Amino acid sequence: MKLKFNFLILILVPFLLINKLIAQDDSREIRYNLKDYLLKIESIHKVKFSYSDSVVDKKFVTSDRSNSEIQSILSQLRKETSLKYEILKERYIIVTDFKLNNEYKYCGFIFDEKQKTPIESANVLVKRLRRGVSSNSHGFFGFNNITESDTLLISCLGFKSKTIFLKNLKKKKCVEIYLSKEITELEEVVVADYLSEGLQNQVDGSVVVSPQKLTAISGLTEPDIFQTIQFLPGINSPYETASDIFIRGGSPEQNLILFDGLKMYNASHLFGMISPFNPYTINDVKIYKGGTSVEYGNHVSGVVDIQTKKQIPNKIKGGIGANMTHFDAYLNVPIGKKIGVLVSGRRSLFDVFETPTFNNFSSKVFQNSVIGNNKPLIGSTYENKNDLNFFDIHTKITYDISNRDILTFSYLNIQNKLDYSFNTINSNRYVTKDHLKIKNLGISLKWNHEWSDNINHTISMHSSEYDSYYNYEGEFNFGTPYFQKALKTNFIRDNGLKVVVETKLNKKSAFLSGYEFLNTKLGFDINRVTTVNNGYFYDISDDQHNNLHSFFLNYSFNKKSKTILNLGVRVNYSSLSNKSFLSPRIHFEQEFLKNLFVKTSYEDKQQFVNQYFETHTSDFGLENQFWLLMDNSNALPILQNKQYTLGFIYRSDKNIFDIDLYKKVSSGVSSQTRGNMGNIQGVQEGTGEVTGIDVLLKKSFGSYVSWINYSYAKSTFNFPEVNGGRSFLSNLDITNNLQWTHNLKYKNLNVSFAWLYKTGTPYSLIDSVEDDGTFIVETLNSFRLPSYHRVDFSSSYEFSFDKLKRWNGRIGISLLNIFDTKNILFRKNKRVYNGENFESQIVDNISLGFTPNVVIRVFMR
Repeated sequence: MKLKFNFLILILVPFLLINKLIAQDDSREIRYNLKDYLLKIESIHKVKFSYSDSVVDKKFVTSDRSNSEIQSILSQLRKETSLKYEILKERYIIVTDFKLNNEYKYCGFIFDEKQKTPIESANVLVKRLRRGVSSNSHGFFGFNNITESDTLLISCLGFKSKTIFLKNLKKKKCVEIYLSKEITELEEVVVADYLSEGLQNQVDGSVVVSPQKLTAISGLTEPDIFQTIQFLPGINSPYETASDIFIRGGSPEQNLILFDGLKMYNASHLFGMISPFNPYTINDVKIYKGGTSVEYGNHVSGVVDIQTKKQIPNKIKGGIGANMTHFDAYLNVPIGKKIGVLVSGRRSLFDVFETPTFNNFSSKVFQNSVIGNNKPLIGSTYENKNDLNFFDIHTKITYDISNRDILTFSYLNIQNKLDYSFNTINSNRYVTKDHLKIKNLGISLKWNHEWSDNINHTISMHSSEYDSYYNYEGEFNFGTPYFQKALKTNFIRDNGLKVVVETKLNKKSAFLSGYEFLNTKLGFDINRVTTVNNGYFYDISDDQHNNLHSFFLNYSFNKKSKTILNLGVRVNYSSLSNKSFLSPRIHFEQEFLKNLFVKTSYEDKQQFVNQYFETHTSDFGLENQFWLLMDNSNALPILQNKQYTLGFIYRSDKNIFDIDLYKKVSSGVSSQTRGNMGNIQGVQEGTGEVTGIDVLLKKSFGSYVSWINYSYAKSTFNFPEVNGGRSFLSNLDITNNLQWTHNLKYKNLNVSFAWLYKTGTPYSLIDSVEDDGTFIVETLNSFRLPSYHRVDFSSSYEFSFDKLKRWNGRIGISLLNIFDTKNILFRKNKRVYNGENFESQIVDNISLGFTPNVVIRVFMR
């Protein structure tokens, strides 16, 4: 309780100090706030001042001459504020900073035409050079190495692009450029701000997340990609983790996660609590919940496509930061005018020193594992050593070969390691050692070429490696001494080639066609040996490979974003099963009233690699799943899924109401996956079904935004030999999921607050236990845990170290589960032997308690 009180004081004190400073009265002289003074002048003289808030902030004038002639007023303002005031045509006056202007040959500010707010991260491209810069947090950009004959192309996701001819501008003049949110034909963006800044809806039904534009998200100190997308309806994590994403009832292994074209088989740090991708190097993330583009294959649930920055900067940019779990650094460096190098790295801190955040994370992760079960025994008799760490490294090289060719190379290395030992103090009477290492690394190469204004292609290649290694050794020197050893390895080698050709037929229609080849090699080895009871040994291993050939074609039609159609088909051939599969996709949207659209989609997808649970090393309690290739046999059926969606969306500048009704039907479902593990004896094949509704209601009140996100999803399975042939709920079914979020942005301060409610997950009661330990359950998952409640809070503040806003900083705080609510995430039954026979024991997994986190960052733009 004391810890929570201290953090609440940490939040309140800055606000009280700010309020006190604002309330102070300077009795020595009367000073007028420049911004208020300009508003008064506008009212009297019918003129319009245009400026960035950063330019007029903390500026004052000492006399009121607002009733004087406009030229006299401007003369007074120049002397007292040291700013530049230029009258353009009619009565339009631009206010800029002399120092800011003089540093560049050409410069400007980019603003939202309606909100009159600066646009950060807008792309300003020099057409001749095919390179450019991005606007900073105040909308500012500047150039030195360009000529009067150059043309600037200004674009930003969610806004209409604009072309600027420098010959029409004057040197040393900093212009203001306004971008409109109106939609152009064939432009992808439909809603600029779907939930908050940095979350945008697309005409193909996907949602794009831009981490650099995100405002505060409740419970987060950093813009973690996986935790952010859980604020979208239809996406949640029953495990209360970052990376275990369930999209419309589909489990995490059914999602396709791509990082610069690399397929991710391990997308987590700290057993799912942290995503392994540095958000400060990511340009955007595209998420599909339904109606997925034909470009994407080998999955049956959602798609998370992550693309890192590829723009070549005009100067060195970077940053460094730390929170209470890890630190990171990144650098974006131009090498000449045509090459840019982006480098980033992150590493855990908790193997150096422990923090309250890590202690809470580890308590949640290690509960009901060997590590958690041994913890109460640590003391005078036993001791342990827990060495846990992670790191990720990413490098990207962008080469602008010509004005029509761009070549990019990416390298990613993600590693997690755990070394745990438990033994009697100062003796080898009882010694156990567990070693776990998981890595996912890969390289990708992509070439974009424009044949003409209407035809372009993208050729990409990738090579990805996944390795999971677990080793256990136990030595027991009491009674009759014996030892045990266990080993589990799982590897994947994934190599691919993808060719995509985009052809624009006219202003309304376009074709996308392509071919993808995937060569997947996969193997596993599980063995155990012990000397107890005369010893025994087993070794289960296998390795396979599959060549997957896919052809796809899509036709798109967009009539002023009022009629939108994406009609496509993908054909997949699997060499392992020697079978072809047809995968049609469709997404349609039609406006039938102003701002009100009806939308529908259909997709049929297949997955040729899946994740199963194994019980041979389950006594460790961590990472008990492993990957297998599907050969379409009875034991390893190819997973297939069909999804139907019908919905409506109303959108305006300040309001969004979005509702989707959907149904998912799956075949080739195995009983040894996350939704069923622990309930069913043996391996069974069956079907799955999810029926759901996703609802989003968002309202904007200037800088304050509030939205309600509700999902209803009923997820059931049916196995003919199980539960009397009757359907039963998935282990991780969350029928109702409600989030109410509030975001407020005041100048450089961001505040976010959210309340989460979920239906408890189902569980089974064991009716009896047979002599061999087999559980007898009359009705599977007929009981449900209590409902889940949680309240989260986040706040961040940005500041600058210099007047040119080159060096900036950010401090932030997050509070997860403010009221320390104890939620049961899921319940399972554990088989125990009491010395005479087997019996069932209930094991609950408890949610994360009250968890604070803080972050501090320094970055240069």
